[in-house]
Amino acid sequence: MKEFIDTLPTSEGPMDLHGFVPDHAPATRLPAVIILQEAFGVNPHVKRVCRRVASDGYAVFAPELFHRTGRNLEFGYDEFPRIKPIMGALTNERILEDLRATYAHVSQSPDVDPARIAAWGFCMGGWASVLAACELPIAASLSFYGGGLVNPRPGIGFTPLIDRLGSVRCPLLLVYGGKDTGIPAEDIAAMDSRLTSLGKAHEVTVYPEAGHGFFCEDRSAYHPASAEAAWTRGTAWLAGTLR
Repeated sequence: MKEFIDTLPTSEGPMDLHGFVPDHAPATRLPAVIILQEAFGVNPHVKRVCRRVASDGYAVFAPELFHRTGRNLEFGYDEFPRIKPIMGALTNERILEDLRATYAHVSQSPDVDPARIAAWGFCMGGWASVLAACELPIAASLSFYGGGLVNPRPGIGFTPLIDRLGSVRCPLLLVYGGKDTGIPAEDIAAMDSRLTSLGKAHEVTVYPEAGHGFFCEDRSAYHPASAEAAWTRGTAWLAGTLR
């Protein structure tokens, strides 16, 4: 597997993009997945997810969404007070600029089939993957416990997307933990109802015994059974939409 970092220009400075491309025939163009970080940065967990997805035959890319604050930023899972001001400065427009820059670069990669690109986000990135589904010509989107999609959150700069779901362009998988205290059941139901009323191809999966962040093996919330089930469902979603 080839691992590298490309640096992309944005209107507010350079943004590093981590790449993970499996070995493949030179003339082959691979389906691609844009992995969108949790609030803790493109950290070891995110990189492990990238490698795991790439090992299934995808070209994988992870942008550093905190690039306006610094490069290579990683935070501990007990450091949310340090993270909140950074998230507070991120607006919908700023994140969308980063998504567009990432998509443009990925779609032009000689390793990538531009017709088969997906976004897969976690936590903050789960919100961003829904924005990508609304605004980018991607083939699929996966959102794992994306918060703030229905109601605004104090101190967080980016705002709900439920009123923008009419713009969703691709099949959307929404995954949640039933014990996630930050994303109540009524918010999950609201997303499902709105997407259904709009006739958007989507699926909502809730793992009853899991809390927020259950997919991350480095967090106290890690729930192995739910994480493995979610991985199976997520990779099946990718295979069904990108293969």
